[in-house]
Amino acid sequence: MKLPVSVLVVVHTAELEVLLLERAARPGFWQSVTGSLDLPDEPLAAAAARELREETGIDAARGRLSRWKVAYTFEIFAQWRHRFAPGVTHNTEHLFSLELARPVPVALAPREHTAFQWLPWREAARQCFSWSNRDAILMVGAALLAAGCATQDAKLATQPKLATHLESGPIEVRECAHWVQALDAEIDRAGVPDAQYARVPGFPHLRVDRFHASLRARAAQNPSALRALVDRLGDLDLEARRLEVQNLVALSSEARAQLLRRARDCSRLMRDADLATPGARETLLGVARVPDDASTARPWEKKAGLVASSDPPEAAARRVRYAPPAGLEPPRGVVAGLLERATFDPLGHPALSGRELDRLAVAYAPSFEVEIGGDRDRFGRMRWRRAAGAPEVDAAEPAVYVQAAYTRYRERVLLQIVYTIWFDGPIDGVVWRVTLAPDGEPLVYDSIHPCGSFHVFFPTPRARLRRSPGEDWAVVPQSLPRVGEGERPVVTLASGTHHLEGVRLVRGADSLVRYDLRSYDELRSLARAGGQHAGIFNREGLIPGTTMRQWGKQATASGRHFDDADLLERRFELDL
Repeated sequence: MKLPVSVLVVVHTAELEVLLLERAARPGFWQSVTGSLDLPDEPLAAAAARELREETGIDAARGRLSRWKVAYTFEIFAQWRHRFAPGVTHNTEHLFSLELARPVPVALAPREHTAFQWLPWREAARQCFSWSNRDAILMVGAALLAAGCATQDAKLATQPKLATHLESGPIEVRECAHWVQALDAEIDRAGVPDAQYARVPGFPHLRVDRFHASLRARAAQNPSALRALVDRLGDLDLEARRLEVQNLVALSSEARAQLLRRARDCSRLMRDADLATPGARETLLGVARVPDDASTARPWEKKAGLVASSDPPEAAARRVRYAPPAGLEPPRGVVAGLLERATFDPLGHPALSGRELDRLAVAYAPSFEVEIGGDRDRFGRMRWRRAAGAPEVDAAEPAVYVQAAYTRYRERVLLQIVYTIWFDGPIDGVVWRVTLAPDGEPLVYDSIHPCGSFHVFFPTPRARLRRSPGEDWAVVPQSLPRVGEGERPVVTLASGTHHLEGVRLVRGADSLVRYDLRSYDELRSLARAGGQHAGIFNREGLIPGTTMRQWGKQATASGRHFDDADLLERRFELDL
């Protein structure tokens, strides 16, 4: 009977050419040297050297055999379980590497392998059919490059240098840091990095948005607040990484699951290392910020309400009102209870479950009344075209994409709910946002086009405009009365330009035409034909061929950002 303990040996040169073997039983399936222990007490290093000799004819003494303190546990395929003792379902695989000066002759064991090849490390990782083998090659390659033990690679050279405590910490932390860097390099090479959050230089397991960057001073005041901030930055990274891994092609569902499982494990280990090192804490608080997008995103010289359409008037335009889906709207008292939980968070951050957000999204969703002059005025669900590499809007399925966001007002964190709609031909969009008081009543609404133009505010009596000489970006075309329980805004949009023409409040069901609410995250990893996924935004956060920008990348015409955490505080006095 085989033992459920094995070794995996990544054979590579100083130039990081990696040896792969093609399995005799499964042509086209490539792997590194691997095999089970012969005896329960066989030393792991002895097993690695034996498997090298048996499968390749290479003597481990010709190079440097290293054991990595990494082990993979995976389920044994059902068709192979008869080789093991009854009841054994999982195998544990221990990682080794053998570094050689240059490629050497290989003598295959014909019953096990029929061919071999030496490949650059990233290409070798992509060839492997086993997720653990791919993972091991990526980690070994990244670690050796980062340590200067191999020729520098241009793709990894663009990665920020690791923070000192990650580069020189315990071996488990170093291996995780190098592995995450390698995964980032693979994601970058594949062209699927998600731009919604910024990577934190030197901390590859963390990402940040403008709201969380604004909490750094608060986090520096006590350990529990710092722990909360580090955990939230780690969660942002895992959220983005889940979507990026889903967008990687040619990965099985098992490989994706294992990558994400290791990412979570490494994230926890590296967060603990961040918090255990005083210098690391100070460094992190200094670099956890979002680059300025306003300098690269020129919002097209447009200001709200000042740009007339160049399109000819539509002769037979009519208005269609789209109402949100029917649902059980929570009373304001329930909403207040959900938001009150923020007082138990060291950062004052409301933590909502997906189900709670769904209920709030229905409760505060607007109706959209659109002047229809043609197909370009019908909004809908984003899909991938079958024959082209560009997304399109399916107006047969009216859809609004929703997400939670947050802003700061003095010492309070306020919940915002953001709704985005998309028009086709060419792609255009409108973003509508509501900011809630702690008691659940809307304080102020604002809207923007995803390109960054036409930013306008619609305050209620609980939001009074500050008068700041020399600043003109708080455009308020209309104020609204206080929003009563059960009331919702109707947002009126013009044909062609989709300019926001006005807002009014209604109560109850105001239209038989309803749209679906969908998660904004769908846009970051949208299903394609053949079971693949891809985000509609590129690495710069743009829909290719348009000026439409992803959340977090929407610089406004005034040089601000739509997600600036102090945007409302600087423009309004709020009655909380």
